[in-house]
Amino acid sequence: MLMVQPVLAGADPGAVGAEHTQSWQWVTSRDGQTVLDHGCDVTALLPRDPDVVLVLPLLATSWHRIALPKINAARLRQALDGVLEDRLLSDPAQVHLALAPGLQPGQTGWVAACERAPVAQWLAQLQAAERPAHRIVPDLCPQDPPALHALVCAGTPWLVAVQAHGVQTVPLPTEPHRATPTHAPHATSHPAHPLPSHQGLPCLSEPACAAAAEAVLDAPATVHTTAQRLLSSAHSGWNLAQFDLSLSAGARRSQRWGQTLRHLLHAPQWRTARWGAGVLAVVLLLNLQGLAWQERRSLQAKQAEIAQRLTQAFPAIGLVLDAPRQMQQAVSRLQRASGEPSPHDLEGFLQSFGQFAQVDIDIIAIQYTPTGVAATLSAVAPERVDALRTHLRAQGWTTEFAAPVLNARPLADTAATTGARRANPSSGQP
Repeated sequence: MLMVQPVLAGADPGAVGAEHTQSWQWVTSRDGQTVLDHGCDVTALLPRDPDVVLVLPLLATSWHRIALPKINAARLRQALDGVLEDRLLSDPAQVHLALAPGLQPGQTGWVAACERAPVAQWLAQLQAAERPAHRIVPDLCPQDPPALHALVCAGTPWLVAVQAHGVQTVPLPTEPHRATPTHAPHATSHPAHPLPSHQGLPCLSEPACAAAAEAVLDAPATVHTTAQRLLSSAHSGWNLAQFDLSLSAGARRSQRWGQTLRHLLHAPQWRTARWGAGVLAVVLLLNLQGLAWQERRSLQAKQAEIAQRLTQAFPAIGLVLDAPRQMQQAVSRLQRASGEPSPHDLEGFLQSFGQFAQVDIDIIAIQYTPTGVAATLSAVAPERVDALRTHLRAQGWTTEFAAPVLNARPLADTAATTGARRANPSSGQP
């Protein structure tokens, strides 16, 4: 997760044009909770991250509390222009507006306003640098309970009060004769409430203006770095990418899935669940390993028992490679020696051959050996030969065809011969 904020330059804190952006304050976080790294660089040197959040500078955003008209969503933006026309210092057509999270027509809530041109240019700069922003958030926004912030923006220290009825910004005096705060010139429409009493309110201050904040407030201030504040801004719930700056439905869906996944993987409140899932995965893995070990032991025991029965029934077999096939081969040899017919004798081959070849396939010559049959066929179409071989294989014969001779051997003999060659490669023909 990468949070970026354009740095404003110039003595006028109300100037927020993109031409004043010299560089970007940035902060990265793996879990969205703790700062991983931070710095200040030009656009091309920003870190790469699939989840980029643009944090608008403090002075770039003004806040307006309105009653949202009950109107069709397609005409909502035009209705907002009419409601805020008298509150904005700029032409409403040049201002970007965004509704508070969850604000529905007919309800009263906050609307954030900012100049559209600089925001569009900031987004374009990030897009050109292949770091497109997926979300736009304000630096500080109305919140409850209230708090004070001291920070530097556009080269000027500011004291900011964030509370339920608005965000008030005043210059932070650095000299005694400037101790009386006045409203920031850029604050287009802050509520008419004075700054709340600082008694009992926490003050989070950047290191550069901590001493000035403590002198004005006559109270200690907690150091809160820019990186920490930017990280907190990303959790405000606001997303100013609305109306003409809104993301596509697919991009919003992808963003929500990414935020949810990051939250599950890194959020502290899910740490116990992550540990539980990890332990469960380890237990299941060990259980699977145990079951696999037991299955292997059982299979080895059965194979050993079959091999023992084979050697007991046929003592002449010294090396057991494939007990069932070797036993079938031995039984076939005994049948041939005793004169008993076997499915893999010449009679069995002719019977299997005759079940398939009735008219169009004839045997011109045939040669039978104890290991197989060599049949010379009449001229026949290749597809018929392929069909015949498939049929013979289903009957327990393996075949090789070198026109016009079809060689057939029992599958049991073929497997046993192949196994013996693999067990003793040197015994094969050179």
